[in-house]
This record gives sequence, C-alpha cells and structure tokens, in this order.
Amino acid sequence: MKTGILTFHAAKNYGAVLQCRCLYEVLKSLGHEVSVIDYRPDYLVEPYKLWKRSFLRHPGTVLKVSARIAGALRRDAAFDSFIDEMALEPVDGSSFDAIFYGSDQIWNRNICRGIDPMFYAGAPLAAMTRNIAYAASDGNIIPSAEEQKVVRRYLHNFHRIGVREEAMLERMDEEGIPAVLNLDPVMLAGAEVLDGICAPPVCKEGYVLTYEAIDNPAVLDKARRIASEKHLKVISVSRTPYSGGTNKYGPKEFVALFRDAAKVVTTSYHGVVLSILFNKDYEYVRTNTPADGRIDSLLAALDKKGIDALRAQSLDFIKEALS
Repeated sequence: MKTGILTFHAAKNYGAVLQCRCLYEVLKSLGHEVSVIDYRPDYLVEPYKLWKRSFLRHPGTVLKVSARIAGALRRDAAFDSFIDEMALEPVDGSSFDAIFYGSDQIWNRNICRGIDPMFYAGAPLAAMTRNIAYAASDGNIIPSAEEQKVVRRYLHNFHRIGVREEAMLERMDEEGIPAVLNLDPVMLAGAEVLDGICAPPVCKEGYVLTYEAIDNPAVLDKARRIASEKHLKVISVSRTPYSGGTNKYGPKEFVALFRDAAKVVTTSYHGVVLSILFNKDYEYVRTNTPADGRIDSLLAALDKKGIDALRAQSLDFIKEALS
C-alpha cells in the first residue's frame, strides 16, 4: 500500500525527526511503500533557521550567533542529511492509499499558530484517501469552545484516530469521538531500530547527559553534582542551534549520546523515551507545564500494561487501520 506520513519531519528538533523516522521504519517493516509528505510551513522551520533579519536589531544576539555558528552549521547539515534519508514526496501532485498524521504535537495550536487544516486531513491530497491519526497530540493545550467546534468538524475526516496522551483521550471520549491511545513511534520502534540509525560512540569518556526541551536550571545542577560524585564529565545537548549546551550534534549522534550515557538528566519527553529504551539510569525534572502530562501518561501506561503489550496494541491499531 502506498502510505504517506504527514508530521513535523522538517522541524530541526530531535524528537520531531526521530518520531517521523521511527514511524517510517515501522511502516516499511510492515511491507508498505512509505513516503514522507514534504510539508514545511514557516511556523515549523523558522525557529531553527540559522540566520534571521531580526538578529540585526540585537547586537548581543549577533555576537552569540557568531560564536556558535560553526556548531550550528554542522548540526543543520546533519539534520538535512537525516531527513533526506527518508523518501520525500511533494504536497502537490502526490496520491496515497493512506496517510498517517503524526505523531508529535500536530494539533498544538500554539505551535501551529492556530488550527492548520493540513494536519486535520483538510487538504486536497486527503480526498479519497484513508486518513489515520497516529499518536497525535495537542500538547494538552485546551481548545476554546469555538476552536473545539472547528476541530470536531475536521476530526470527521479521519478513518481512525489514535492519540498520544491519556488526557487527550479522555477529552475525545467526552466529545463522543472514537479514539485509542497509541505508543509514541520512537517507543514503538524500539532500541533495535534506533541502533540501526544512530552514530558510533560520540565520547570515549564516561558522562552524564543533559537535554532540556524546556529550560530548567535544576537539570544542569543535578548533572554536575552527579558527575562530580561519579567522576564523570557532563555533556549538555543544545535544544536549538543557539540555545545553551553543545550545538553541533545531529540526530544520529543525539541517539548515540543516550545509548552510551552513564546517566541522563532531562526535561524532555523523548529524552525519557530514549533513556527507557536504552535502559539508562535517568532523572526526569518536571517543568510544571502541560508538557509534564506527556511523561505522566507514558509512565502510567508503561506501569499498567508494559512496553510489549503497548507495542502490540499500537501495531494492531496500524494494521487494522490499513486493512
């Protein structure tokens, strides 16, 4: 079956590209012809651009960018290479037997600057196609009553709906919209798939790894204390090209850093996912934002059913939705 994936594949964010790649690999393993629909709205790519005209209004930003540009260029090229390893198809002129929407926060109205019909099977390419939401998330950003009316209308475009968080599943149930809980594609694919796409060891010394999807000073404090006690170094991975930490790593090195870490301290959902998959000793530092709900939902599901049962459940959802 010719199958498309429509998600945040072009956002140069580690979790975004990894969840896309992992769903891509899982669908290929099931025997389908898989392509990623190359949809790149400005709201996804702008935050990761290496140069913005707005920098010129802030001399301090220009100095910061200049000091970190070498690492940013290396990171950017590594992301491009990783994305290009997947088969990409243009938005216009392509046809599919089925399209998977997600995973990731494709329904988060803060990220999408409102409701993007593309991610609700509202575009012409979705016509006469089996549209399937897989592990879709709205980031626990509760819609207004008016937004909910629009969302509800769009959700009727889907053949099957799977969501990533328990809280969202409960809201769908309250609205009378049939949905199930899906495992994040990175967790679904597992360490075996990740081992096949990651880099060789990045660091020969023992280290504590930090990665912050949402900044929290406690992360680095914890990591430094642990590193001092265990005589390890600290490696902090930058979230974006110019945020704090080391900014030179691409997605393959990012995975390798988790695989080989002695300890992980993170505020990131995918930081927790990778830590679990590679059996790492890790600490999740809560952010006291809606993002914590993603972790809580995942850990509660793992504690209740276990990873094997959750994988089987999600694979059954994919197979049934395509049958």
